[in-house]
Amino acid sequence: MRFAGLTLAFAGIFAGNALGQAPTINSDGTGVQNALSFVKEWAPNYGIARGSIFAIFGTNLASTIVSAPLPLQTTLGGATVNVTVNGTTTPALIFYASAVQINALLPSATPAGAGTITVTTTAGTSTASPIEVVDSAFGLLTWNYGSGAAKGYDASIDTSNPYVLFGGASEQAVNPGDILELYGTGLGPVAGDATGVAVNPPAQVYIGGVAAAVQYSGRSGYIGEDQINVVVPAGVSGCYVSIAVVTGNYVSNFATLAVAPEGSRTCSDSSTPVTASILNGIAQNGSYTIGDVSVGQVTTPGILGIGGGTSDSGSASFIKYTAINTSAYAGAFAFSSIGSCSVWSFTANANSQTAPEPFQFTTLNAGADVDITGPEGDIAMPLQTQNGVLSYSTPSGQADFIPASGGSFTFANGSGGPDIGAFSVQLQMAPPATFSNLASLATITRASGVTVNWTGGAPDSTVDIEGLSIGSIGGSSTDFVASVFTCLAPASAGTFSVSPAVLLSLPPSISVEGISFSTLTLSNGATQTFTAKGLDYGFASAGTANSITVTYQ
Repeated sequence: MRFAGLTLAFAGIFAGNALGQAPTINSDGTGVQNALSFVKEWAPNYGIARGSIFAIFGTNLASTIVSAPLPLQTTLGGATVNVTVNGTTTPALIFYASAVQINALLPSATPAGAGTITVTTTAGTSTASPIEVVDSAFGLLTWNYGSGAAKGYDASIDTSNPYVLFGGASEQAVNPGDILELYGTGLGPVAGDATGVAVNPPAQVYIGGVAAAVQYSGRSGYIGEDQINVVVPAGVSGCYVSIAVVTGNYVSNFATLAVAPEGSRTCSDSSTPVTASILNGIAQNGSYTIGDVSVGQVTTPGILGIGGGTSDSGSASFIKYTAINTSAYAGAFAFSSIGSCSVWSFTANANSQTAPEPFQFTTLNAGADVDITGPEGDIAMPLQTQNGVLSYSTPSGQADFIPASGGSFTFANGSGGPDIGAFSVQLQMAPPATFSNLASLATITRASGVTVNWTGGAPDSTVDIEGLSIGSIGGSSTDFVASVFTCLAPASAGTFSVSPAVLLSLPPSISVEGISFSTLTLSNGATQTFTAKGLDYGFASAGTANSITVTYQ
């Protein structure tokens, strides 16, 4: 057992509670989560597996901070947790308790189905909160609380010391053919909640979208902790190779894996401008700044007869993200190696005027304007300020300026501004890629995956395949969950298969009058990195994005 203390690694850091006040469980979708994936209650792949370790977040949950010795008990720190499903109540076994968090094991004897959960202390019992108990829903252990690099051991990396930790740095990359020990919780119920093979459907592991050979899946030997031994498939490489575990129709959190060619333990990526030094700087400083200058042509579908069509535009933004923003929805800022995908979700309310949490940021000043020089002439994008947000964009009503044949574009900001220094960057755009199998994409069955085909695109460029599915939360007409996936493929391939692991992370699409609001987008063009004072990294791009309306079912 490699991670005997995994449940304590995610323990709350805040002590104390208001004496005499009854406990409360968060009601914002964060109240009850898998202790390793941290999938929110509104997410399409949410479920607390029988026999798994889960976390409760709230207030006044326990009278003190305490970790439990073995054998586990049903009361810790003055708190007791009861789960009721289909008239059967089972008390959870508690690992850790504090005022704001409880980590506990859901007994395997708990029935599957929609139920309720309560926390009881000497001050009273919390209001019953909903819990969805399922046979299996795996949470993968990662370095960043449910996102980022997977954390485990490579049993092939050194025969004298076969259990070398991977995932913490790019130089700890694994090789195709290596046997990995992955850890997590949620494979399913077992006898005695301790050791043995789970009795749920077998786990499937997708690495870089490829179904990997699973050698073992079951308990690791520690209560609630599961282990999966899997072989890294051939043909995958990069610093951000996606990895996810599927049990039945439930998909784990998405993580990344650094994979290097045989004979090397250092990964490399041509698909992202983000270097290991930049990532280390982000981790040390707690924030990072992105400069994005672009010119593009966007084709969108009309919805209910409104909008749609093709338009050209230019834009520039210089944004500082903080660690507190990115940790909430790390997938929104994820990077993928070629051949891999990233997935993230967020909620929205039809009556809310507030942007979803992933889009909170601070904008920066890069000067009076950013200029574009292209095949059709020069265009100035002046600095604009609206509600405190700084941005640059082409004037409204600007004529089309991206030829079908592409061309050369230069972006420059003169002498720079108070936040961002001067830069000038040039790139060449080739005729872009376009869909070639539209007829087969109108309805997409999530459990079957989908293949996207295209023609065109520069041979050395990449194609982005992005899907957005909007679903209802609990049948509500005002509360929605939206999930986005992004996959990266070489343009020269002309085809890419999005795995069921990706699509099952999306909600089934809702429709209005038979019209779906969900989309599939194919993007292609040219990208060039640039540097400037005040930026962690900057990139310029020129390309096209073609969106179609689809239904994910």
